[in-house]
Amino acid sequence: MHFPKLNLQYIPLLFLIPASISFLLNPLTNDARIYQGVARLTDYFGAFPSNINAAWEIKPIGNRGLNYILYKFSSLFTTFGSWEYEILVKLCALAIVVGICWYFFHKTHHKYAFVIGCLSFIMVLNFIALQAEWWASLFALLAIALFIEDNKWCHYLAGVIITGIFLFKGITIVLVIPIICAAYLFKPELKIWDLIRGSVGSVLSLGAILLCGFFPDVIPDMLMSASIARVGILSATTIVEMLSYNLIPAMTYTPIILPGLIAALCMYMHALQDRDTKRLLVLIAMWISAISIVVVQSEFFAYHYVVLVVPAIVTILVSNENECKIALIATIVIFCIFSSHWSIGMDIEQNFWEGKNIESVNIVNNFTDITEQTSILYLDPGDAPYYFQSNSSCRYISPLVFQRNSEEWNTSGLKQYYDEFSCIMAYQGKYIITDAGVWFEKNTTDNHKVWDMIHSNYTKVWNRSWNIYQKIGSV
Repeated sequence: MHFPKLNLQYIPLLFLIPASISFLLNPLTNDARIYQGVARLTDYFGAFPSNINAAWEIKPIGNRGLNYILYKFSSLFTTFGSWEYEILVKLCALAIVVGICWYFFHKTHHKYAFVIGCLSFIMVLNFIALQAEWWASLFALLAIALFIEDNKWCHYLAGVIITGIFLFKGITIVLVIPIICAAYLFKPELKIWDLIRGSVGSVLSLGAILLCGFFPDVIPDMLMSASIARVGILSATTIVEMLSYNLIPAMTYTPIILPGLIAALCMYMHALQDRDTKRLLVLIAMWISAISIVVVQSEFFAYHYVVLVVPAIVTILVSNENECKIALIATIVIFCIFSSHWSIGMDIEQNFWEGKNIESVNIVNNFTDITEQTSILYLDPGDAPYYFQSNSSCRYISPLVFQRNSEEWNTSGLKQYYDEFSCIMAYQGKYIITDAGVWFEKNTTDNHKVWDMIHSNYTKVWNRSWNIYQKIGSV
């Protein structure tokens, strides 16, 4: 009896089913809800597209713009903040992943490119998904695919995509190095003029954004965001220790990193043996530049390491099976282990806190008129607007530029610091929402002034998940 030959390249596609279900069913994390909450408040700040510039969140305008698009589309079909809304936002993200990875597969002509690309992004810890670095890394695959196209107009478009990658978080512009390295590894005959056309596309698109008049705060906001990060604060020894210490959990939170490192080691050894200096230097530059994004930020959060997805995917795909069959095997084994339950299992605590917040909001809404307020002073990390959905009285919806000021981390010289402090002190509204912990409590003169203002004019009426203060004498 004759049986058809089984094509093994389609077996990994089976992992996409449980991984996609897990990706969709996990609720948005607090960070993702911060982005969506800001997106919803954006409509209070004027007409599109200048409203995206006016409403502030610490991530640059690229991240705000994409989340605003997701918000506008998803809210057409569902109620903002509902379970269906979050599923639809995740479904849109999944569709973008599938579309980009399918195009990447067709241009790289590698039989595993689609499934490895998709699973690398949807099989991460839920906290990592939909972060600015996650989006930037995903669009980096698109830029790579466009660069290896023969059509010169695709090279210009790749430059436009790189501008978008830059506007996701600023430091993500460094991904241009892995993008160029990857394009060369997939297409060794890549010409300098292909890269020049990409540069022209990037410069023209960025210039159009800066000169159109709709986004005057693009560069000032990015510089301010860099000023309130830990850049330059930690010593070199501390950076090396923290980078190494957090790399191991990062390899479990983003499973593709481990087989990517295995493949990189194999390629490195073969390049040394074959004395292929050019391939060796390209490989090193691709990985070191991606790692530098983590180092420069110096926070070492789990989602910062997701940029390593780009060199990991590329290294696994360009290393042939004779060079590194073990890397491909490790990839399939890891995907098989984590495909059905990973993010659900790791985010039980996160989901518990999010459920508690929703419960708190429902209780608060039953005994206050907080949702009827035209604006509220938010003094929390940024997630409260997602739940309460009232407009922010200040442009800086989360007061990070003020909150991060300390003796060791002085931000008081920034114009944005003064603007935020002035807005807080001038607030006359009925409610103030602060973090329930000590996030907004700092031992600075200006911070004491803010708390003196609150305690003199407001009384605490709620202290679960957030502290909510109501103006004394208001009804």
